[in-house]
Amino acid sequence: MGRDYFLDKDIIKDKNDNLYVVITNYNPPGYVFAYLKYVYTGEGLWKGYERVFKKYGVKNLIKIKQNFEYEPCYGSTFPVLKISEIKNHFKPEDKIKEIIHKPANKLEETVINMLAEMEVNLPLDKIGVTGSLLAGISHENSDVDLVIYGKKYAEDFVNTFRGFEEDKDWIIETSENYSLPIEVVKTIYSKKTRGKYKGVKYSFLFVDDHPWKYNEKVCIEVNPIKAIGENVSDYRALFYPSISTLYSQGKTFNIVSYEGIYSLALYYSKKIEAFGMLMKCEDELEIVIGDKKIGGYIRPIM
Repeated sequence: MGRDYFLDKDIIKDKNDNLYVVITNYNPPGYVFAYLKYVYTGEGLWKGYERVFKKYGVKNLIKIKQNFEYEPCYGSTFPVLKISEIKNHFKPEDKIKEIIHKPANKLEETVINMLAEMEVNLPLDKIGVTGSLLAGISHENSDVDLVIYGKKYAEDFVNTFRGFEEDKDWIIETSENYSLPIEVVKTIYSKKTRGKYKGVKYSFLFVDDHPWKYNEKVCIEVNPIKAIGENVSDYRALFYPSISTLYSQGKTFNIVSYEGIYSLALYYSKKIEAFGMLMKCEDELEIVIGDKKIGGYIRPIM
C-alpha cells in the first residue's frame, strides 16, 4: 500500500485537470498547501498544458490566480487546494519505479543514466521524480527534477555528489527573478542541486519522508529585520521550508526560508546576513525569508 498523506514535491490534479505542486509536509484540515503550476488549454507546450507559474519566487507566486488562505497560526497567507477538489495524487517515489522498470522516452532514459553516474549510494525507495515527468506532461526539452527522501540520505547526497555541468542559465534567471546581483547568486549556486547532464537541465530536491505536525505554534508579525551572525544548521536546512539557527548580537533567531534557492547556503555557511520579516512565535523569534511584503534574502559571508 502506498502512503495516503501528502509530502512536499508531490503533484496534485484537481477536478478541472489543473496541476498543483505540494509545498509542505504539514497541511490544515480540509486543505493542502500547494501552488498552481499548469493549466490545461489544449495548446500548451506540455501536452496541451500551459505553465502559469513561469518564474519562481514568492513575489511571483502571489500573482497566480488561485485560492490563497490566511493561516493565523503561521501569521501568513498560503496557496491552497481543497481536499474535496482533488482528482489525482501523483507521488515521486512511484514514478521512479515506473521509469526504472520501463523507460518510456529519452528523457526517462536520461534519468536512469544520471542515477548510474552519480556515484552516490541511494536506496531506490529514497529517490523520486517530480515536475513535468511525474505529471506525465514532459516534452523533449523538459528538465529532470529528482527528489531525495530522508535526512540521512539528503545529507549523504550533498556531501558526496559533485554535480555534473554548470547551469549558467539558472544563475542569470535567478538573478532576474529575485532581483539579486549575479555575484550574490553565484555564492548560493551549486551543481549539486542545479546543473546540466548531457544538455538536460536537472535539479535535486530534498524532502523529509515523514509528515509534519500542523500548527505547533502561533506566530505574530513584528517588523522587517536584517541580522548578521553565526549560522548553525543541520539537515532541516535542506528541506522546504529551509530552517537554521542564527546567533546575532546576543539574540537567537530561527531562520525559516520559503525561498528554496537558499537551502544549500543555509546548510553550508557558518556566517550569514539574513534579511526578512521578524516573527514572534510564542517564546521564540523567527526571521522569515520569502515574506510577500518584503521578500528577503540570505547572503553567505565568507
